[in-house]
Formats: sequence, structure tokens, C-alpha cells
Amino acid sequence: MMAFDAYKILDEREAGSVIDLIAPCMDDYLYIIDLKNDTLRISQSAVERFMLPDKFMNDATKHLRTLVYEKDRKLLENHKRKIYDGKEKRYNVLCRLMNSKNLPVWINCRGKVIHDKDGKPHYLIGCVNEIGNIQRADNVSGLLGEREMHSFVSSHIKDSSSVFLIHIGIDGFNAINGTLGVDYGNYVLKSVADGIKECLSDNQQLYHLVADEYMIVDLESHTRDDVMLLQKEICKKIEDFIISEKYKVVFTVSTGIIHATKLLKYYDEYRKIAVFSLKQAKSMGGNGVYFFEKEDTNSLTKKYLPAIPIMEEDGYGKKING
Repeated sequence: MMAFDAYKILDEREAGSVIDLIAPCMDDYLYIIDLKNDTLRISQSAVERFMLPDKFMNDATKHLRTLVYEKDRKLLENHKRKIYDGKEKRYNVLCRLMNSKNLPVWINCRGKVIHDKDGKPHYLIGCVNEIGNIQRADNVSGLLGEREMHSFVSSHIKDSSSVFLIHIGIDGFNAINGTLGVDYGNYVLKSVADGIKECLSDNQQLYHLVADEYMIVDLESHTRDDVMLLQKEICKKIEDFIISEKYKVVFTVSTGIIHATKLLKYYDEYRKIAVFSLKQAKSMGGNGVYFFEKEDTNSLTKKYLPAIPIMEEDGYGKKING
């Protein structure tokens, strides 16, 4: 059954008036994008906050491309393509927009695609809210954190054929802070994040969790070999960074990996298993890789969890020394 057409109830002018009426009562910025005519109607407060010429715009694609932080444009273009191809009916993306001072601001843009009578995308209606103000984003690495990872995993786990969680920890990071200082430690954290990001595709999202730990939510890899190729590429990037610093700092990373789609679909279980896997990797003495497998469930549940049912497929979990 076709979804309702918003403009059967409200024509374009009246819809804009409703936005003007409701927007002052909200922290979010409301918007309506006409995908066929390439127009955008958005809250006046968004015009004042971001680099937008007006609350109603023709050539919306052109203006939005300017608005979006350069490094996030490809992400938005991929989502737009999925909408036009009919593969995305609800829109939920985290990215950065340029504010009126030409500085990037983290936002969460959510929306629903409204189709015409022929089933083709016509409107995108939703809201934008800022997330950096409530410390969802990390100012050192520039990455989003646990809260956004939770949201991303929860929204993709059911519909993805394969989801790996790759938990990466810097070995001996406290010694780096202690000998070279916090500022240099922060520089290392940012450099590691940048190196990892260079290895990732659009279907692999990176998050900064606590201190020296990162998590990749990998929707791209389908096999253990795929993940190991990615892990080796990341280690090579870190080696390149160490060489570029003329060996001022020397460190390795340990990696715990779980195939999340082989487990029951509860986020808290994924996280605890990922933590367990990273601890097992670090227990090898550094530069270790540990794949969680269903045989590990007994030892894990004694320490962390009630029984964790594992889906009956081949398990992962061989310990690999780097």
C-alpha cells in the first residue's frame, strides 16, 4: 500500500507555514525535500545556524553539497543514491554540516521517504538535530562514540547478511602518555583514527570508545579472510605512522573480532563479547588478534554474561599472534 502523500494534506506553501509554526517549539530543524523538483524547505533557525541562503531553496542538491562537510559528502551521496534506487525508505545518518562560522558541526539527520502513486521516491521529510553539544562526538579523534555505535548496530544488524565488530586497542598507551605527554598521546589517538579510516569503505564505520580503544562496525566483510586483510592493512598504516615519526613512538595494536550476525541480536551481548575478545588478544602480549568462537561461550559467561546462545554455524576464534 502506498504511503500517504504529505502534499495531499498540505500544499508546499502551507507545509512551510507548519514548519514555521512548529520549529520554534523544538531543538530540531525540520525539513521537507522534494526529490523530483530538487527543492528544500527547512526551519528558519537552520538558516541562521548553518551555511544556507534561505529557508526555501531551489537547486537543493547544489546547496546541500556546499552545506555538508567535504569529508562526509560521499557518505551523503551514497545514501541519496539508495533513496532514488528504492533501497532506503527511512533515512538516518550522522555527518557534519558547516555552520555559519564555516566550522563543522556533528548532526543526526533523520527522515522518511514518501513515494508517489507509482511507488517512486517523491519527498524526504524529517528533522536534523545537533549531537556534538551533548558529547556524542569525541573532540580528540573527531569520531563518534558508543551512543552512535549502538544506534548504528541496532539499525543494521537485522537487515545485514554479515556484521563483524572489530575492537582495536593500542598496546601500552599509558606508557606513551607517561613518557611523551598527554598532548602527544592525543596526537597518537588522532593519527591512529585517521590511519584506520583510510582503510575503510563506506560500509565500514569507525567509532572511538574509551581512551585508546576503537570499534569498526564492518558491513563489508563476509569472511574471516576479509577481516584479516583489513586488520593487516590497518597495522601497515600504523607502521607507516611510526616511521613518519622517526620512531619517536613505537607501539602495536591488538584486535578482538566477533561475527555479530552469528549471535543473538542483543547489543549489550555484542559489546561484552567484543570487550572479552580484545582482552584475549591483549593477553597474548601485544599485536595479537583474537576471533571469538562459540566454544568460548562457557569461559565468557562465567565472567561476564548469562548464557549467550550462538547460532548454529561454523564458529570463529582461533588465536593468531601478530
